[in-house]
Amino acid sequence: MNCEQIAPYLPGVAGGELGEESLRWVDAHLQTCESCRVEAARYRSVSSGLVALRERGVEPPAFLLDAIVERVESEHQRRYLPMAPMIPAELVRVVQDNREAIASAAGVAIAAGALYALWRRARSSRPSVAI
Repeated sequence: MNCEQIAPYLPGVAGGELGEESLRWVDAHLQTCESCRVEAARYRSVSSGLVALRERGVEPPAFLLDAIVERVESEHQRRYLPMAPMIPAELVRVVQDNREAIASAAGVAIAAGALYALWRRARSSRPSVAI
């Protein structure tokens, strides 16, 4: 594992959003990589700062919304990959972390296919009516 593979997961470490297997994988890298530990600490600091702001009920300045909307509109045309390309080991880990959701989606797809097949059979077995 290298820093490029770990980088997309560092915000999830700070927010406590990773599954157990992903967290173990990232933690193993963080034990051996000082630069990624520093980056993870930076994300944790930002996360805890945002939590503190939320708890204090600080109101953002009036110009902030306009600045955010302007920035989003200027970035709208840029294309980003949703995530770094995965190597097979990462794909296996992601599937393991999300196996319940994948199984649910597969069940829905199978049920929909079965209903479609029943509908097609019922439709084709009707006698045609001549008008």
